[in-house]
Amino acid sequence: MKKFSTYLPSLIISVMLVFLIIISVLMVIIDINVTAKKSIALTEKNNISSIVYSELENYFNDQYNTTGVPADAYMDAIDENYINSVVNLYTETMFSSLKSGEATVFKIPENQNLENSIENFFSTYADESGYEKDETYEKKLDETIDSAYRIIENYCDVYKYSSLQKHGVLTKVSKIYSHINILTVACIAVSAVLILILLMINRKNISVCLYWVGISSLIAGFFGTFPSAFLLLSRYFDAFVIKQPQVFKAFTSAMYGLTKAFMSVHIAVLSIGICFIILYVTLNKMLKNKKSTDC
Repeated sequence: MKKFSTYLPSLIISVMLVFLIIISVLMVIIDINVTAKKSIALTEKNNISSIVYSELENYFNDQYNTTGVPADAYMDAIDENYINSVVNLYTETMFSSLKSGEATVFKIPENQNLENSIENFFSTYADESGYEKDETYEKKLDETIDSAYRIIENYCDVYKYSSLQKHGVLTKVSKIYSHINILTVACIAVSAVLILILLMINRKNISVCLYWVGISSLIAGFFGTFPSAFLLLSRYFDAFVIKQPQVFKAFTSAMYGLTKAFMSVHIAVLSIGICFIILYVTLNKMLKNKKSTDC
């Protein structure tokens, strides 16, 4: 192992393998966890629709003095199932854009009960106050319905798809995300090639490969585990300054979930590294004992 002609190239390959292992784990985590299905499951697990419902109710109550439309005119026609469907559709739209790299126009599902409820309120108010249902009345009614939909859209956009798309973030990220499967396979394949190169370099003493792979895994596992543990124990993502509770909950839950997954895989990598080193030491002792016996 200490022979310079094999030690130096083995060391270089080992360092490269550390980075490849970390990147490979990251790619696998993204490939498995950063999907529309996983994101929808996460929002449902955290009852995001319930938070959105409460926030919408608070908003419409606060706006009553400005608009003159009571919150009940909106909230009696909106339930958590409808909100959940809008949140899920927004999430699916976002991932569709990530995969295609093209902006996808979000269209909120119609809610006929909501439109009827607002229309009934306007009609009753007009009848009681003697307000003529003319062109101005119809325009105000349409504006109120459109406004209600826009507000619901804003509150249901828990991953801020609109903002990310507007600032071109999704377009940039999609260049990587749309090829995530290929990149994941490529990283794993390159890691395997590096291990094969180690085997070729140390072909006269194959057991040394256990040492180099073990060291690489140990270091990669360390660099992946301890920073992740720090982020989780310090509740780092709680420091995010996000005003809307549903957005804060969605983002922090996603970040903590990804960090936990990243740490868990690196703990496994760390364990594998320890096992490889123990196996290397054990084999070396066995070989030394055998040579002593033969002598």
